[in-house]
Amino acid sequence: MGWFKRILGGEGNVKWKNKFIELEIFFNKISDVLEDFAATYNLLIEKYPHHGSSWTFRFKHPLEGSGQIEVEKTSDDSVLIRKSWSIDDYDTSTRFLKYITGESIGIDHSQLFKTLEDTLDDILQWKKDELAPHKGCTWSKYCSKEDFYKQEKKLPNLSEN
Repeated sequence: MGWFKRILGGEGNVKWKNKFIELEIFFNKISDVLEDFAATYNLLIEKYPHHGSSWTFRFKHPLEGSGQIEVEKTSDDSVLIRKSWSIDDYDTSTRFLKYITGESIGIDHSQLFKTLEDTLDDILQWKKDELAPHKGCTWSKYCSKEDFYKQEKKLPNLSEN
C-alpha cells in the first residue's frame, strides 16, 4: 500500500480525506522549510501522525531515548511548535518525559527555520533529571520488548551542525 493510501486510511474515511487535502495545501506552503530542516539535522519526518494536523520530526537523542518536535497547523498562517524528549522503560511500563508546548508563530520561512533550530537546541540542553516519570504505559500489550526497542533504534542520529 502506498504512502498516500496509508495516510488516507483506506477507502472509507471521507472526513479525514477532506482534512488531509486541507492540510496538504497548508503544509505545501512551508514544506520546503520543514524538509530542509529535517535534512540539515538528519531528522525523521512523520506527516499527520494519528490523523493529526501536524508534521513531527523525530530523532535518537544523543543521551538516550528519543526527541521530537511537532509543527501543528493552528490557522492558515500560523503553526504551534511542541517539543519533547522521552526515555521509555519497557520493564516498568514507565515513560520519562519532558514536554513543552510553545506559542503559535507565523509561517515566514526564515522565522520558522530559526524557531525550529532553537527548539532543537532547547531539547539538547535539557538534563535527564528534568524528565518526569509517567507510569501505566502498556507497550507489552502490543509488542515484545525486542520489537519495542527496535522502533527507537530505527530513529536517525542527529547530524552535527
